[in-house]
Amino acid sequence: MNWLPYDDVADWGSVPDWFGALGSIASVLFVYLGLRREIRARRTDELRVRATQARLVSAVAEIRGKSVLRVTVANESDAPVLDVTALPRLVPSDDPEGTPVDLAGAKQVRRIHGRESSDLFVTVTAEHRLQAATDTVLVELTFTDHDGNRWRRIGSGQPEPVS
Repeated sequence: MNWLPYDDVADWGSVPDWFGALGSIASVLFVYLGLRREIRARRTDELRVRATQARLVSAVAEIRGKSVLRVTVANESDAPVLDVTALPRLVPSDDPEGTPVDLAGAKQVRRIHGRESSDLFVTVTAEHRLQAATDTVLVELTFTDHDGNRWRRIGSGQPEPVS
């Protein structure tokens, strides 16, 4: 009994044909997902290799008095880093997860040779009076490594490439 207004003459195939088609689709999807995972792993490995020198560049801020910061930028790698910019930021003591506030303008150093450090003295704006016991200062570093890659590092966090 056919209740369609036209003759149903389409050949829908057999059960083995359907299993074969579904298997083909599943294998293509499996290959796609595996390839995508491999590409991500290679990108991560490449970034890790590129960041080798960047992980060896760090900054420490020391509060001197109520209006001066001593920022020490250390390059523990063997190669120089170029165009180093240090921007000190104050982490709010009442909200450690809050947005840090810029304390002063960014200080720049043209070059820091390998295995050397550079001290920068930053005068804090009058609206921010520092207290060594309670205030936390993060330094945002931006620099170019020996291979010409530009990096940003905030506090002791991992370096991130700058586009």
